[in-house]
Amino acid sequence: MKRTDLPQIQGKRFDIETLHGDIADLTKQANEGPTFLRRNGRVSYVVMSEDLFEKLWPDPRRAWGIEETPIRERKILLAALRRSLEQSEESNKGTGLKT
Repeated sequence: MKRTDLPQIQGKRFDIETLHGDIADLTKQANEGPTFLRRNGRVSYVVMSEDLFEKLWPDPRRAWGIEETPIRERKILLAALRRSLEQSEESNKGTGLKT
């Protein structure tokens, strides 16, 4: 990934001690780019969207449970399954086999 494709690195900072009231802001900011969490005034953690994480650190071994699969991945999987089913139905036409 080219550096020019990455979002701005200096996102908003949140204090862990007061985070409970800022969850909506945190998730909104994390969708825009890396978001920093401070503990005792020092940056200790970085939060980012799953899409950005995948771009920065792709791993073909990554797996999700059904309920936690990102929407983007679900759409890709469902489209592939539909294509496979259509191809199977097409190849079974006239054979008497049902899919």
